[in-house]
Amino acid sequence: MGSPTESESMDTESTSTQGESIDSPKIEKISVWDLPDVPQGKLPPHLELQRTRVKCDFLAPTNTQNIQYSGAYASMGVDNSVRFEQFRNNFKVEVVRLDEDELEFDMIGIDPSLANAFRRILIAEVPTVAIEKVLIANNTSIIQDEVLAHRLGLIPIKVDPRLFEYMSENDVPNEKNTIVFKLHAHCEKGGDRLRVLSSELKWLPSGSEFILGTESQASNSSAKPKTYTSFSCSQDSLPEFSNGPIAPRDADIIIAKLGPGQEIELEAHAVKGMGKTHAKWSPVATAWYRMLPEVVLLQDIEDDEAEELVKKCPVKVFDIEDIGKGKKRATVARPRACTLCRECIREEGWDKNVAVRRVKDHFIFTIESTGALPPEVLFTEAVKILEEKCERVITELS
Repeated sequence: MGSPTESESMDTESTSTQGESIDSPKIEKISVWDLPDVPQGKLPPHLELQRTRVKCDFLAPTNTQNIQYSGAYASMGVDNSVRFEQFRNNFKVEVVRLDEDELEFDMIGIDPSLANAFRRILIAEVPTVAIEKVLIANNTSIIQDEVLAHRLGLIPIKVDPRLFEYMSENDVPNEKNTIVFKLHAHCEKGGDRLRVLSSELKWLPSGSEFILGTESQASNSSAKPKTYTSFSCSQDSLPEFSNGPIAPRDADIIIAKLGPGQEIELEAHAVKGMGKTHAKWSPVATAWYRMLPEVVLLQDIEDDEAEELVKKCPVKVFDIEDIGKGKKRATVARPRACTLCRECIREEGWDKNVAVRRVKDHFIFTIESTGALPPEVLFTEAVKILEEKCERVITELS
């Protein structure tokens, strides 16, 4: 027989193909959204952990970055955009500790950039009053005039800066923008060395007492002597200062030490300013924050291992509880005390028992006031300044 023609071979191939399609099982098309390992509307646990936590391994922290892109999880049906309603519902401030000079509180549901902006405002943009100009009439101590003026500027003054106005270069010192102190200390010859403390700074509510020597002053001797300030009234007559005199926050700050026969006589003029101009106007000794520690036991740690874990931690994060029948189990008793020393996971194998993490949107904030204003007042003033900045940006963009 001869070879089959082209048409016959095509028929044969067509017949065999049809036969295969009939005999093979029918393949059902499945959408990617129907797959069991792709959740709808929420992230898998491992991705949610990376998004919301910083994992602290024994070598270095991981997952430290914040995922800001709104469509980062769009393929999983999760909206990662920042929404005002969501932020308003989730954001909280919880006061943990408050005393005369220190405030500790939790800021929950906030981005690190906003927390850092709040910190920078506290350090550099909340105004206070500090000594800016020092008029030295006599200084025979071993401290140079410039160093003495610098030390005076760093003394915190307990006065509300909101009662005063800023003073520009063209302004005349008056009762609304200047506070005047005088200091006169003298160590008698033959006596012991004298410590000059901040309590020696005496408030002058009527302004400067140093006479300003000018030619016009000398030509008219009958005129009232002109001083370095122009107060129209005494500051202690104003109702704002009726509760008490203006004075340094602490009375025991050492300004200088005088030997026998040495003397200091000066006037110090304090004005309103901000920390971004000079650190002496910063209202806080420090303002800092840290992410909330999260210490998780990945499995039960009992008996000897529990005691070993408790001994590992230098700040006593872990404790031991009795579970009955002579058995003991480790628990996380004080997670906020964790300092990220990672001693609990430093030895090999312990990272499978203990996980040390940080919550990315939960910050423990601490404000240490210098004493010019209470820490809770500094907090509210910083919030007002941040609000004004936001309103300014909105106005510029609209």
